[in-house]
Amino acid sequence: MYEHEPTQSCECGICKIPHFERNSYFHGKMLSARDLAAEQRYFNEKRWLINRTILGWGIVCGLEVCLENGCLVVRPGLALDCCGHELLVCDRQAFHANKIAEHLGVKNGQPYEAIPWALCLEYQECKSEPVKSPSSCNSCDEEKEADRQYNRIRDHYKLTIRRRDDACPKDHDDFCCPYEGVGRENSIYKALVHRSRECSKCEECECVLLATGSLDSDGQEFKLQLAEDYWKYRPIVYTNPSLANLIRCLHPELAHITEVNWKPGSNYRVDDFLYLLTKEHLKITFDKPLSQRTVTDPRSFRLSIFIATDEGNCPMPLLIPVERIAYNNNVAEYYFDHGCIEHQLRRACKKLAKEAEVELVLHGSMVLDEHDRALDAELIGEFPTGNGVQGGEFITYFTVGQ
Repeated sequence: MYEHEPTQSCECGICKIPHFERNSYFHGKMLSARDLAAEQRYFNEKRWLINRTILGWGIVCGLEVCLENGCLVVRPGLALDCCGHELLVCDRQAFHANKIAEHLGVKNGQPYEAIPWALCLEYQECKSEPVKSPSSCNSCDEEKEADRQYNRIRDHYKLTIRRRDDACPKDHDDFCCPYEGVGRENSIYKALVHRSRECSKCEECECVLLATGSLDSDGQEFKLQLAEDYWKYRPIVYTNPSLANLIRCLHPELAHITEVNWKPGSNYRVDDFLYLLTKEHLKITFDKPLSQRTVTDPRSFRLSIFIATDEGNCPMPLLIPVERIAYNNNVAEYYFDHGCIEHQLRRACKKLAKEAEVELVLHGSMVLDEHDRALDAELIGEFPTGNGVQGGEFITYFTVGQ
């Protein structure tokens, strides 16, 4: 037998409890119900405070909602409400459309427009195991009902259907950064310092919203609909495993460039440079397998030489087109347009008035690995490339002289 405690209004502010106080034990101490209740309250209130202020509130796992045979079904799972209470649902729960209509206070009999609803999960305490109080505990004659006590208090929950607007729905899909000016006017740490000056506040209601939908009627029966975007209104607790997975998604083990056979910063004689272009070819080595389609796309690479043919003239860029790219064993080999080299570049190099600068550019955002993640191509200092972010430009230079 259970007796449900009435739902309390949400009063779980940070400073609602002025202090934490626990029992001090010593030999011969007589423990009363007050002492034991204080013992439970000390650990419960500390745990709830840590839950709501450090872990946050919302759905931890499970509690998926679906429609089955005209019923709204809630599967088992765990949630934390805005006061830090743990809401553990261990059994599958189902609501028939008629029951939902009863919760919404509507009756069938005539058609009406769809009524938006929200399914809420709330904390509730249940008293169980009724026992009779010892007669010595009653100071006067009371009603028999007053003599009954309960041996257990169960942390429980209740599922309720409310009108959608009464459930305080919040759209969690749209991006909204709570840290003003982060990355621009403020450092990340400074933004967190400003944020920490304000204590978190509990919500207007303790409802953990699980789903939204609508209920309508054709005059014969109720029809239940589950909103397609109901997932947007489900608050979620970001657990350590989920955050770790997000970090791995955003900052995975990306592919990098580990070696280029044309040494950056070197100075090549014209004949040596032409030999590299036509015979030895440019070879770029990567540390992870890449998508054959992307790494062999000639548009992902650009080789330009800036040539000044007369002393004092501004250097003019000459683009040396890529004819094809061969890729094997994590090495891309670049073959350049033979006609451009023989008919234009060789002739221009013979008229060099001063050293020509050669620019080599690989567009990292166009080269993907086998999991469609962009090459981490930024060259910062020495090889391998990488700044921990997908994409970027691999840019390096060397010079060609007589």
